[in-house]
Amino acid sequence: MDLVPIGDVDLTYTSIDLLAFAGEGQIYGGMEGTLRGDRVSGSLRLTNLARRRPDDINLPTLRGVLTTEEGASVWVELDGIATLRPTDSARVFVTACRFRTGSEPHAWLNDVVGVLEGVLDSVGVGGRARGRIHECRPTLT
Repeated sequence: MDLVPIGDVDLTYTSIDLLAFAGEGQIYGGMEGTLRGDRVSGSLRLTNLARRRPDDINLPTLRGVLTTEEGASVWVELDGIATLRPTDSARVFVTACRFRTGSEPHAWLNDVVGVLEGVLDSVGVGGRARGRIHECRPTLT
């Protein structure tokens, strides 16, 4: 598999609710930010519905819209795992990425399975996540 850069992601929590129950928890948060790349750029609005496991692992589950610089709308889905970085308790995460759009110039995104690697400095309003999305291109023929 080849990893081909799509762009850099920068997100900030604009709202968040942290619910705890039976040793687990649920995160319900709003995030806003940007995606900047050579092939696609724009603003992101996402909702995170992350489950928090009893072992303090979070399972990011983000859904939302990328509005490209050209004004096209792209549906975005991110699902992954976030662990604590021992040095500073930031969350490091890896998520699978999928996209859907009716925009012809961005139709290539409909066939992309991507991966986002990043770090979230804190889980709370104002918490900032940054990372990079790569397209996973198959190499087996």
